Amino acid sequence: MADAATDERMRDMIRVVLRVHRFTPRAERERARSSSPFARTAPSPFGAPTRRRAPRGKRWTQDYALTVPPTTTLLDCLLSVKRRSDPTLAFRYACGHGMCGSDAATVNGAPTLLCTTTVGQAAGQATGQTIGQTSRSAATAPGSASAADHGGTDHGGTDDEGFRRTGSADHPHQQREPRPGTSPSPQGLAQDAGNQSPAIVEIGPLAGFAVQRDLIVDIDPMIEQITRLKPYLQADGRLATTHDGKVDLIEYLQRPEQLAKYELLSDCIACGLCEASCPVFSGGDAFIGPAALIAASRFINDSRDHAGDARLDAIDTADGIAACQSVKACSRPCPRGINVGEEMWQLTTRVGERSERRRDNDE
Repeated sequence: MADAATDERMRDMIRVVLRVHRFTPRAERERARSSSPFARTAPSPFGAPTRRRAPRGKRWTQDYALTVPPTTTLLDCLLSVKRRSDPTLAFRYACGHGMCGSDAATVNGAPTLLCTTTVGQAAGQATGQTIGQTSRSAATAPGSASAADHGGTDHGGTDDEGFRRTGSADHPHQQREPRPGTSPSPQGLAQDAGNQSPAIVEIGPLAGFAVQRDLIVDIDPMIEQITRLKPYLQADGRLATTHDGKVDLIEYLQRPEQLAKYELLSDCIACGLCEASCPVFSGGDAFIGPAALIAASRFINDSRDHAGDARLDAIDTADGIAACQSVKACSRPCPRGINVGEEMWQLTTRVGERSERRRDNDE
């Protein structure tokens, strides 16, 4: 009985190799202060370069072989490696449930959260098996039920309006469904684990951010850009009053439709996935980034905020919304279900209409 139970557990396991891109910074040498009267003591009059100098140090890839259930998250795998075999491996994590965004990394070239990505999903991307093939084989198996049998329709991962499901306002933390052609079902991987060579899952730091050590990147520039746009409510200070002129117990009243305009935007956890997937930001160009623009849009759409014009002025710059190329790649990895690309387009339209109105008034 024990051997049968062990065999059954092993059939539910998959073999995977985590190929981690590692980095150890070089120790900075203290330079003696020059006593020359011609030494540069002021910043260059031509301004600072737009790109930060890449940190110097040792870069290499290291493989870690594991045999785990397909439902194990990549964060749990890295924690197991750090606790059992390599304590020098460095990465960030906090809640482990996709709520803080501190464990953001690049998995197989795509930015994602380590705590919400399972080994089955990541290994499926590496092996190239498709959900469509698994679904078709399951549909033809005896006793299997299709989506229509359960009262639904198969839209290929989209809703009734044709939009891809990335979460909802009610359950924003729910895991996104893998896209067709990117990952198989964990059950299919587990069944073939003994007959296949281990899948290789590449894990690296987020693109567009300076690497500090291994998977840890410097997110201070992103936080500074968000802070630059003043992500807090700026009301006029007038309290709501009742019909008889008395101060109401609720300071700022809102209707449900007013709340719906920004409620989902307030779920942003500043994980940096949208910025890592943005070709402008990750390419090193001067761009404030979609994370900061989402923070600004959250208050621009808030009916209680009275600094809308000042906020639009702050993003109507060369490195602001004008730098966005409307690729909308920032919408795919958002763990909170925010359609970041559509929000960028709304800001671009709003800023453009505002500029046209100003030109008409000047004429």
